[in-house]
Amino acid sequence: MAEAPVASQYAVLEELMDMNQHFLNALGVGHPSLDRLCRVTATHGLHSKLTGAGGGGCAITLLGPGAEASQVEATKRDLRDCGFQCWETTIGVPGVTLHAPSSLTAEVLRALDGL
Repeated sequence: MAEAPVASQYAVLEELMDMNQHFLNALGVGHPSLDRLCRVTATHGLHSKLTGAGGGGCAITLLGPGAEASQVEATKRDLRDCGFQCWETTIGVPGVTLHAPSSLTAEVLRALDGL
């Protein structure tokens, strides 16, 4: 298993995220709502950038190892006050998995039939 990145690596990643967001704006795929989101998270010492196709859809915010729970909650509150929705996730873990029906247990298949 790989070691967790150190604080200096997060500092570089934060700088790269900021640069990337500026490049995406220069390419014309940014959106005023994404700029607003980036300003809100920056006031809390966090770094964000658009993700996906751009045009105002979705952004990611890096929560490094030094991010305090109170900082994250205050950021989410301010983002919600601006009309944004917030979700927390973890990276570096298994994501969506495709299973063949033959690999599923009878219990799982019954549960899926009930959906």
